[in-house]
Amino acid sequence: MSAASGTAAARSTALFAIASRKSERAIVPINNCALGGAESRLPTFYCVHSASGVAGTDFLDLAERLEPSIRFFGIQAPPKHMPDAQFGNSVESIADYYAQALVEFQPTGPLLLGGYCVGAVIALAVANNLRARGRDVGPLIAIDGVPENTGSARRPWEPQYALELIRNVYGWMKHGDLMRNRTLGSLIWSISNNASAIGRSVLGLKRGEKRGGGYAIEGIMDVSRYPPAHKSFINRLFNALFKYAPANYSGDVVVYEAAVKPLLYSPQIGHIWRKFAPHSQVVEIVGTHIGMMHDPYVEALAKDLQARISEYFKKQSQR
Repeated sequence: MSAASGTAAARSTALFAIASRKSERAIVPINNCALGGAESRLPTFYCVHSASGVAGTDFLDLAERLEPSIRFFGIQAPPKHMPDAQFGNSVESIADYYAQALVEFQPTGPLLLGGYCVGAVIALAVANNLRARGRDVGPLIAIDGVPENTGSARRPWEPQYALELIRNVYGWMKHGDLMRNRTLGSLIWSISNNASAIGRSVLGLKRGEKRGGGYAIEGIMDVSRYPPAHKSFINRLFNALFKYAPANYSGDVVVYEAAVKPLLYSPQIGHIWRKFAPHSQVVEIVGTHIGMMHDPYVEALAKDLQARISEYFKKQSQR
């Protein structure tokens, strides 16, 4: 298969995954080798959606590079449930829903799962849920996401935090997606958005926190294109993330952290994971939070992830 035809095939698979969002399905195939269902003997990776609740577009470039040896499934929020004010109201409840979907989809065998952005937090809760059910869960794959409510983060006024921001300037100038666009508007938006985050921290507010209580994702993510029910779900889930206080996690974790942070804000992803999940291994990927999932940076992520998934299932087969 040529590179062009392979890309076209992967794109058609993505369209299949997106079309599935109109159904009640929580688990959708993202690459072609995942179309065989749960019966295939190929190594399988399940990845929880980002803040949008949608699986497919975020993962397409990564899933394409795992072909043909690793089946990639996205875990998405079924649109039918989004209007329900209780769905996504807590991390634990949505994790229970996804865990049950995984058990039904793959009743036996080890499960390897992860998540991107807020999906990493949900995946953590899903892993805990599955382990409580007695399922064998492999190393958790956290792609540039971490729980907010751990008490482990450095404060903006601490010297180490300032040093991280200073070290980040060169990478931001060279690899920052907004900088590479070379548009004045994008540069102004980036600086003002991050300055706003610092200002909120000074006032004692977390990133995304509203004065008077609660959280809103609008200052972090553009949700204008989503219908009202979908937008409500996103903000409901966003609020749930700040309420979620994870217990220490004893399992193995592989943390992929974007090497390029926002200009004036450090999410401290690797630092926080190491604090409450002592068996965390942090791997830096050149690129930003969004850029690391796409060309040219996703190649490094895919290569490392493929090696780890293959090694895990090889060990499982030798048991």
